[in-house]
Amino acid sequence: MSAEENRAIYLRVVEDLNEGDLESSLAFTAPDATLNGQPLGREGDRHRAEILAAAFLDQRYDILELVAEGDMLVVRWRMSGTNEGELEGPTMTIAPTGKSIDIWGISMYRMEGEWPISERLDMMEFLGQLSVLPDRDR
Repeated sequence: MSAEENRAIYLRVVEDLNEGDLESSLAFTAPDATLNGQPLGREGDRHRAEILAAAFLDQRYDILELVAEGDMLVVRWRMSGTNEGELEGPTMTIAPTGKSIDIWGISMYRMEGEWPISERLDMMEFLGQLSVLPDRDR
């Protein structure tokens, strides 16, 4: 596929995700996808998407920048939403805070065969915006 076709696929997936269609997004995730350098895979991405959808009922993804060249996509995105549901993590569950978040991340995709994802996200910024990190002044 051309760079423009790959770009169109990605934009459709984000649009579907914003409309609550998790399956469309998951079809885009490779079995060997990573998040912050750790294995994630398709089932891990499903779990993550379901947790975020339950915790942020009004979540929205916006594309800030998208570069498509050959079979590569690099995307800088923004996620915003209000934490109105429990946020289950691997080591703790965060009760709803009512706080709004506005974070960004960068994802890189190679669009051939299986589509591996490499994604980076500042988890400390995410948790800080929810006000669940310990106060540093103590």
